[in-house]
Amino acid sequence: MQELTYEQVQNFLIITSFGFIAGQGEISFPIIQRIHRRLQQGHRFDPIKVTADGIISDGHHRYVCLSILGIEIKTTKAAKNHNQTTYQWDKICLETKDYDSLAKIKNFELKYD
Repeated sequence: MQELTYEQVQNFLIITSFGFIAGQGEISFPIIQRIHRRLQQGHRFDPIKVTADGIISDGHHRYVCLSILGIEIKTTKAAKNHNQTTYQWDKICLETKDYDSLAKIKNFELKYD
């Protein structure tokens, strides 16, 4: 199983032409690492929520990981947010901070690890 590095993800965001538009300006590298590892183990997650305009409203971390691994991206319709700000993927801030609480991390470890 290949572990992702921060630089690999950052470069992927810069060079990849994504099919959907980012609806948030930053993502968490530790979350990317956990999802990437679990996808490599064969686990699957809920579909990415995308508006009719092609803007991701939920699932940015999953979307990036699925794209890195070349796994089919399943989507579900999300309600349009008329005040939605969009971001360019090559400008997304890749945070080293983990957004998940310890309780959430433990819950996912019990479920997937």
